[in-house]
Formats: sequence, structure tokens, C-alpha cells
Amino acid sequence: MASAPPIFLATSLVPGRDVALQTTAVTSWQTAGFQVLSVNGKAEAEAIRASYPNVEVVVPATTAERFAKKPVPYIHDMLKALRAAIVASGHDPAHCVAGIINADIYLRDVTGLKGFIQREAQGALLCGPRVDVPGADHFTAYAPTGHEVYSIGYDYFFLPGKFLEDYSESPFCMGMPFWDYWLPLVTLLRGQPIKALNSPVALHVSHDTRWDDTVYLFFHALITYVMELARTTRGQNPKAEGRQFDLLFDFVQHFYGAVFKRGTEADASGAADAAGVAMLADFYDRFQQVAVHHIKAQAAPVTLAEALA
Repeated sequence: MASAPPIFLATSLVPGRDVALQTTAVTSWQTAGFQVLSVNGKAEAEAIRASYPNVEVVVPATTAERFAKKPVPYIHDMLKALRAAIVASGHDPAHCVAGIINADIYLRDVTGLKGFIQREAQGALLCGPRVDVPGADHFTAYAPTGHEVYSIGYDYFFLPGKFLEDYSESPFCMGMPFWDYWLPLVTLLRGQPIKALNSPVALHVSHDTRWDDTVYLFFHALITYVMELARTTRGQNPKAEGRQFDLLFDFVQHFYGAVFKRGTEADASGAADAAGVAMLADFYDRFQQVAVHHIKAQAAPVTLAEALA
């Protein structure tokens, strides 16, 4: 009898930082039955292998260091690594499930978690939010309340192996903002279903999040990527809703072009237009609100009863 296909789970472990926390996270994934890959640039690979000898390290051809200012891997390279691992294991990606997870996410030891993910991620992108806790000592002691507050974005995804080639190259990368919006938005725009696991499966130690000016780069990348994908599919629906979408797309494209130009251009003295910068920042905030609402409205909620016990 053929063996059950493995579920590969990709992350990008950070060398020399939070080793105890990341080790605890990796152990929780392996306890759940997942085979772990860490995708790291060449300069980090040996350090990761030394600190995490039970994790397979995959080195991509390039990283996003040029603009992310650290050698983080692109999400599309992590998807490629997952597909390659499935093929190397002798299984057909079309019959497998794979995942991506942030390196500091702890998965609770929940009965039936692997089988649940295997079922729910067949034919859909399964999105997972987290629950924040004060410290790692709360991981094993965590008791669900039924009133959990989940993160706005998502910290892990599982998807069918047949989806792994559906995402083109993009600037989105692990450890930088908005990849957790990009992945479900692209999935939705391609007409594929998404689900949200609304059960306290994943825990995370709360901490301050600090972004530098690169956050605006990724905001712009997210908007332009989504608009380009929408542009390439426009006109394919001859019905009224298709024409309405085309009109709305033209409006948003024109408006964003004007706002972006005003918010990024300097005057003759080299000074930025403060009102224009504020308008661009406001546009980004509102786009984020719309993206989050759209993803959550379109994601079919699923629950794992064992995680509530």
C-alpha cells in the first residue's frame, strides 16, 4: 500500500536570534507531523543547519536583501522549494498539501490537526490567524476561552500542491509586510476558494512590530500587483457585473496613479509635499482595510473542535 503523502511546511528561520523560541516552534510543527524546510540565503544556510540539525535547509538562487535590507526569501521561492520537496519525496504534487508559516508561530498539540489540514486544504487555500500570548511559557499551558482575539492578518497557510505553480514572481518575501495579504488576494482573483481556520491552533508571543520606510514599497507592490492581475482578467465577463468591475478598476487605477504621483514627487526645492504624503498614507491605510475585509468576507470559516477543548 502506498504511503500517505507528507505535508511539507516551509519557513525561514532567523540565525542567531530567538533560537529557543524558534526551536520550540519547529518542534511543535514536527510533533504535529509536518516535515520542515527552512529557506535561507547562502550566507545564513550553515548557521541554520548548525542550530537546527533536524530541519532541511533550502538555499534559493536569490533573496530580497537588495530592498528588504536583510536576506529574506521570496514567497515564490518558498513555494518552489515546497514543490521540489514533494517531487523529491516521490509524490505527485496534485495529491499533496503544503504550507508556509512564520518562524515564531507555535502550533498547539491538537488531536487530528494534520488530518484536518489534509482535508480542508484540498482544493482551497487554508489561512491561519494566530492568538497572541505574553510569553513562550504560555504555549503548553494555554487554555482556550472561546473568546479568542485573532490576528488581523495570517501567519500560516496550507494549500494544495496543484496551487504551488499558480503564483508568479513578486517582491513579497518572508519577514516583510503584506505577503499574508498578497497570497489570499491572488488566490481569490484567480477564482480559487480560500478558507480561514478560526480555532486557537497557532500561538505567538506578542511583541512590538517596527517597520521602516520599506513598508511603503510593499504597499505599492501589493496595490500594483493586484491591479495588474485585475487588468489582465478584465473584459472576460460580458455580463453587467463584469462591465461594472471594469469601470471601477479604471477609476481606482486613475485615482491611485494621481495620489501616488503627488505623494512621491518633490517640489523644485527638493521638499516633499506634506499634504500629498499624508494623502498617500491615508490611501494605503484604507486599501489595507478593504483588503482585510475582502479576504475575511470571502474566506469560508472552518473550525477544529479539538482545538477548542
